Amino acid sequence: MSDRVLNLVEQLCAVEPDRRPGSQGNEDAVALVAGHLKEAGWEVSLPEFDVLNWVGGDAVFGVGSESVPIVPGPYGMPVDASGAVRVVDSTEGLSAEDLTGSILVVTGSLASEPLTPKGFPFYRSEEHTRIIERLESARPAAVIAVTGKYPALCGALDPFPWIEDGDFEIPAAAVRPADAALLLSSENKIGHVSMDAHRIPSTARNIVAHKGPSDRRLVVCAHIDTKPGTPGAVDNAAGVVALVLLGERLAQHDALPVGIELLAVNGEDHFAAPGEVAWLEANEGSLDAIELFINIDGAGYRRGRTAFSFYNVDLERLESARRVFTDFDDMIEGRPWYQSDHAIFAMQGRPAMALTTEFVDEMLAELFHAETDAPDQVAPERIIGIVDALEALAVTW
Repeated sequence: MSDRVLNLVEQLCAVEPDRRPGSQGNEDAVALVAGHLKEAGWEVSLPEFDVLNWVGGDAVFGVGSESVPIVPGPYGMPVDASGAVRVVDSTEGLSAEDLTGSILVVTGSLASEPLTPKGFPFYRSEEHTRIIERLESARPAAVIAVTGKYPALCGALDPFPWIEDGDFEIPAAAVRPADAALLLSSENKIGHVSMDAHRIPSTARNIVAHKGPSDRRLVVCAHIDTKPGTPGAVDNAAGVVALVLLGERLAQHDALPVGIELLAVNGEDHFAAPGEVAWLEANEGSLDAIELFINIDGAGYRRGRTAFSFYNVDLERLESARRVFTDFDDMIEGRPWYQSDHAIFAMQGRPAMALTTEFVDEMLAELFHAETDAPDQVAPERIIGIVDALEALAVTW
């Protein structure tokens, strides 16, 4: 079984270019997973929705004969322009009158955290909205942010993208502080910036598999997509493989005390969360039928046990579910964690559960969203343990 788990993880990580929504690799991954669930006897649907795909290429900033590579902001615009370099480290500095057509270098506290995308459906920051409005009013030719790491939202990316937003119409990039000397020392000089990037309107699909009644059901979710440029083994091929194995396991039960929905959602790592939005729209008016929304994300990490956490679950069911999971030596109750799809339910006061790793901070800092998130970071026995526990939960609910 361990060999099969690793083989499935490797197949999901091997698609090209990766599993970003709208790409061929994402579609190949959806077909693979849907095929396994159909073969196991599940009723499977593949609802389609519009999505923005993106491909980025080389990017560079230069002044005179000197240049430095920069990292295009995912889902951003291409550019090939020259302009005066302006360095800004505060929101107030964005109101300067001479920023139009400039190469705007953003640093300091202003660039300390990623900006929430303009159209993100589940959260809004008034401060970030003001910053974006001022950027758009200033109309620079390009924005280059000096950033480092921000594991809570951007995983192991270094530099993290200050702007990752397909609705933002100014070309944006990032550069690490160690590589930013040329930008920071070039204020008022004429610089040049070029970035190769392509926005590609496309479509993607969720995988929705049903067994039993839908008017009273558990939903087990794992996002199938990745950020551009990462194999996405722990984030989140491991979770998707757990869905496949759970589907095969539960298909062997003639009857369960509750309906089951397996959801491979397509968009958790996309700036607009398109798969989540599409699924919520399809389930409008029927969310009360979901007795528990279980989300697997970042589980199966080679180090540590699987951490579970509950949100808004009534006391009787909470104690029953805890007994199920604490019976497994590979499980530990973890701290609340809101950076994934279960948060959509938890923040609405609905019952939810998350399964991740007890070393979630380490995993975020070293693996998430980066090339290092490869199959060798996955422990197959952790995934099998998750399937064992979820099967026990389903049959005793």
